[in-house]
Amino acid sequence: MKPPVVPPAAFGSLRQHRRALDRASGCSLLGRGARRPALATGFAPTLGPGSCAAGEPRSPQPARGALPRPALSMRCGVESGLDEGQESCSRLAVPPFAKELHVEMVCSPTYSAAGRYDRILYKHFETPRLVQEGDIICIPTYGCADFLEENSDKFLRWPELYFKVRKILGMVEGEQSEGYLVDTQNTSLYLVGSTNSAVPSSPAYGSHELWSSLSPAGLSDVVKQLCSALRPHLNSSGTALSGAGSILLSGPSGSGKLTAVKVACSCLNLHLFKVDCVSLCGDSSGATEEKVQVAFTRAQQYHPCVLLLKDIEVLGRDRDGLGEDSRVIATLRQLLLDTDPAVSRPILVIGTTCKPRAVPTDVQTAFLHEVKIEAPSEEHRRLMLGALTASLPLGKEVSLSKLARRTAGFVLGDLCALLSHSSRAACARIQALSFPGGLSEEVERDFCTAGFPVLEEDFSVALDQLHDAHSQAAGAPKVGSWSRGEDLSL
Repeated sequence: MKPPVVPPAAFGSLRQHRRALDRASGCSLLGRGARRPALATGFAPTLGPGSCAAGEPRSPQPARGALPRPALSMRCGVESGLDEGQESCSRLAVPPFAKELHVEMVCSPTYSAAGRYDRILYKHFETPRLVQEGDIICIPTYGCADFLEENSDKFLRWPELYFKVRKILGMVEGEQSEGYLVDTQNTSLYLVGSTNSAVPSSPAYGSHELWSSLSPAGLSDVVKQLCSALRPHLNSSGTALSGAGSILLSGPSGSGKLTAVKVACSCLNLHLFKVDCVSLCGDSSGATEEKVQVAFTRAQQYHPCVLLLKDIEVLGRDRDGLGEDSRVIATLRQLLLDTDPAVSRPILVIGTTCKPRAVPTDVQTAFLHEVKIEAPSEEHRRLMLGALTASLPLGKEVSLSKLARRTAGFVLGDLCALLSHSSRAACARIQALSFPGGLSEEVERDFCTAGFPVLEEDFSVALDQLHDAHSQAAGAPKVGSWSRGEDLSL
């Protein structure tokens, strides 16, 4: 009978668990009379990552670091070799500590693979971690001073760092184990370069439920369409598919195109490399052509990766926007449709646009798939409002169903603006009622931190403000307010 194995969640308190079982059973966890060998190997982070060399392509299945593998499980029983009726003592089979851990930096567009992350790795492994060969290690950087020092002017949000376990050496030569424990006291860590790999999805620190969900309210159907179109191109055996997997995603401004693409990448464990097509437009056709080729080359360095071309309609147009640039269009079609024999895994491309009619015909036909985001229905708006207000204190009289009916034609961006305006209206209402003399900056900060409920009247004020803003943007004349029963005759 095999001895029981500690589940991965129990390794954080391994020493306390061992001492408790010793006291309860009166025997050592390593067997009666056995003593744990002294481990004196120090932690030696060495070697920064080298140049970004493309690794062997991986299957797009979820990375092994995304969830604990079920290979290590709890199994209970008595020791074999004992006579029937003889009192037994169960033993705890602890995964051995690793002598050396060799990891590679996973290339990602969210950070530089040439940076030095030794201290971040050291802090991560101050706690014993269970690792297996081929695992993807995800380390968040939120609030990490070491990362800020290296990348103070190179990032907008705190990214997650990804490392792939390349090799593990046990304490005993030839020792085989499903997994190894790694910490700063017993293991030497070597950062030996960079590689390409799929990565597990991980929501950003403090992100809202709507943005971190793999099935966002009101956009789940669009995410399914994107995944269905991209997934066949991730299959290494799909040699019948030629060219890059490409999708033209259109929808009104603020409809959630970028959100849907991010969620699809998370579902398929892909990197996302975003490029604004306005930044690709050069002073001449040759300059624009070169920038487009560089964007595709950079995306290939992060494979498996989705290259997001934002506002694709600006590519292929003359500088005055009236005619078409045949040279740029020809280059873009070649990159989207032709297969390079030297590239074992072509990149995936998604072009987004708010003006599908402005996309040149030759550019539009170069995309293999088209997905459209329509204005959300009343039910979809109710689901979006429910997700956006999940952590917001609402008054008892607030009805999301009624609010969804009053926001016909609103898209996701408009609903976000509605909540922002209604929160400000609620703050102004409470300040006017409770603090007519005004607030100091410190008191106002404490007041906002404490929170306040948003009432139906606050949503009404916000709706009036948004309707006025939309009317002014459209150039419509403003109609004065009137009450029911009022005589409107001239």
